[in-house]
Amino acid sequence: MTNILSDIYEIEEQEQRAKRAASANIKSTATRFALENLAFRIFGGKVPPYWLFRHDASAYVSPDRYNEIKNATDEQLEDVIRANALGIPMQFPLRMKLDEPGAEEWTVPWEPMVTVNGSNIIVKRHVNKGKVRGSIKERWTQDDYTVSIEGILIGSDGKYPKDDVNRLREFCEAGRVEVIHPLLVEFGITHIVIDSWDIPHTVGAANQNYSIQATSDDIYKLLI
Repeated sequence: MTNILSDIYEIEEQEQRAKRAASANIKSTATRFALENLAFRIFGGKVPPYWLFRHDASAYVSPDRYNEIKNATDEQLEDVIRANALGIPMQFPLRMKLDEPGAEEWTVPWEPMVTVNGSNIIVKRHVNKGKVRGSIKERWTQDDYTVSIEGILIGSDGKYPKDDVNRLREFCEAGRVEVIHPLLVEFGITHIVIDSWDIPHTVGAANQNYSIQATSDDIYKLLI
């Protein structure tokens, strides 16, 4: 009887060890995914699976750069990311502030990818029964800049980054936001109006991807 109980306990213990190993493997895979993508944001690219990111967000990385990151250890990637995201200085930090009195500035904790797109408003006129092909084009004015922000929020101690997600949501729902970012400064963008945002399903319990679509908002002085 004692041998039978001992065998049962041994089987249960083996099952528990197998479950713990499987859970650890899932967490390790999710962590590795986040580390690789954060490292490539620092170096200026992205890694597979590419479908998790917008196709126009950044260029695909070269095979050499991809292999360099894939062959790096978790500790090496953590050192690269920690120096950028936690230890400061970041290469291109994004700071946001609500456009209201007494609002506090918030630095996005993990450096996001910021993309600026511009366009001109062209007015086209056609000559009636003209013999020359095409239209007469007039540059009417420059259109607003469109700003795309894509990044990831990572919670501490393996927990979901609830506070950071709520803070980001607060800015998204506010509409008009004051922003400070090296790239945006170069284009004279100090305020943006957030048109839409996505908070998609993300691999890893402690990770949350996000993307924001916004438009530059300049202050006009109109004489009426």
